[in-house]
Amino acid sequence: MIRQCIVTLALVFATATGAFAQTVPAGTPPAPGRPTANLVLDAMLASARAASLNPSAAQSASLNAAAAVQRYNMGDLNGARSAAIQALIEANRLPQTPIPVLQSTIPQTSALHTQPFLIPGGSVAAVDANAFVAQARGAVAACAQRNASQTAAATQHLNAAIGDEKAGRYQAVGTEARAAVDLCAAAQQQLNQQR
Repeated sequence: MIRQCIVTLALVFATATGAFAQTVPAGTPPAPGRPTANLVLDAMLASARAASLNPSAAQSASLNAAAAVQRYNMGDLNGARSAAIQALIEANRLPQTPIPVLQSTIPQTSALHTQPFLIPGGSVAAVDANAFVAQARGAVAACAQRNASQTAAATQHLNAAIGDEKAGRYQAVGTEARAAVDLCAAAQQQLNQQR
């Protein structure tokens, strides 16, 4: 029985000594009154407060506070200020909180009921046909400016392309417009070289 009491007392003493060693910084804390001493004392208080609020921040804060006390006791005031400020920063760091995932307020089925964006001109094929006609007009204008012999044939293809566009035959528009451009290609190249 006495042996168990002695073992229990030894364990309590060892545990209390370990806990005391973890909470008290090495060295004597400075006496208050000077700005650096007050800063070091504030760092010690902040690290003690952080132990209850944010244990992960308290560990690094207490290490920096202990370094501040040691540097102050050695006479290194700049180092003590730096370590005390770092301890205050660490002690006041907010604990990490997970960012909640936001849930959509729009029902997921709404995407199935939306209409596609309207394209000016009706459809992609209509827009392409309009571009082919514009390209053919430019080629025929180059033929006419150079007085090329293919101007009449290119004009016929251009008029056919315009008619196909109005009728909605967009595949035929591309064919007719390409024929007009091909006929006037030489005149277009000569005009481009002059510029």
